[in-house]
Amino acid sequence: MFKIFQKYNRAIFILIIFMIITPLYAQKDIDSILSKATLEIFEDPDSAIEKGLEIYTNTEATSSQKIRALILISTGYSSKRNYEKSLEYALMAKNNFNDDKISALKIRTLNKIGVQYQQLKIYDKAIEYLDEALKLTNTYSKDEDSVASLLGYNYIIRGFIYREQMSCDIALNYFNKSLYQYKKIVAKNTVMNANLSTLTYNKGNCFIMLKQIDSAKISFNESIIYAKKIDANSLQGFAQKGLGEVYTIEGKHQEAILVLHEAILTSKEVGDLILNQGLYEALANNFLALNQLQNHQKYYTKFLETQALIKDTKRKTINQSISHVLEENKKEIGEIKSQGFKIRLLLIILIILSVLLLLFLMKKSEKNLKTFKNKIQLLKK
Repeated sequence: MFKIFQKYNRAIFILIIFMIITPLYAQKDIDSILSKATLEIFEDPDSAIEKGLEIYTNTEATSSQKIRALILISTGYSSKRNYEKSLEYALMAKNNFNDDKISALKIRTLNKIGVQYQQLKIYDKAIEYLDEALKLTNTYSKDEDSVASLLGYNYIIRGFIYREQMSCDIALNYFNKSLYQYKKIVAKNTVMNANLSTLTYNKGNCFIMLKQIDSAKISFNESIIYAKKIDANSLQGFAQKGLGEVYTIEGKHQEAILVLHEAILTSKEVGDLILNQGLYEALANNFLALNQLQNHQKYYTKFLETQALIKDTKRKTINQSISHVLEENKKEIGEIKSQGFKIRLLLIILIILSVLLLLFLMKKSEKNLKTFKNKIQLLKK
């Protein structure tokens, strides 16, 4: 009987251990899927979005994994230039935080929302979220690598905004700050190569605007190198487009056409509308410069078709983002009204209590006065 009891206890113990370990393995698998999907964002955003949705609906996923999945989905839609959906999932991620605890994930989410507003050119909202993220980053010191990553991301988005609102000189300052942070951790985190490719590409664009052509060429070549390290075809395509622009400025139209065609081949599976629009326009212009009118018309038509698709997507996204802003403002106004109502209610209660107290004191005073008069009358007798 005792042996049976021992076996029974052992079986229960094994079952308990199995129940503890199984979710841990499941969570490790989810982390692994998230990491792999993050690398797919630029190459295959649809696959990254699909995996993110699977994790978000997975009952075994932790709260932080679900938030990471939402950020993954948001970034995937951003890569597809579907800013409407991207902003929707970024805001969902923000709303999934149920406490005030500062974490790298929370800061990353705020940065992500800032990016969405920057892409929609709603710069005041973008800066608002970036400022909040930067404030939290400056108080977050648990992990130096995480801080470097968060700062690098924040600075590059500010660079984008200041390039649009101010000048490339100011933008380059923030791009260099971002570059400094990312280079600290790129050896440990190969994903940072994507950010470095994006940074050096945008630096190249700024150098073109500043007419520093040699510096632009160096930056675009660096961007290609970083993109190739992680097989990020979309980023490589953008860098090649930039290099094609340098050749066009130098009057090397044949070299420009070659590198632009290479960019189309590199990124043909990505389906990035913005990239395709730029490549088609650049090819059309270079063929026109060489007086190859048939090829010029071919790529100019493709450019116009792609431009129409982008405008339609942006129009839908901006309408959605305006709705989000109005909803947030409505919520803030509702909270202010609610607070105002509470204050007014409190004042009314205090006034009523004060009046009641005054009436009580007056009645008591009258009673005391009457008693005092009665005593005086008795003394006179």
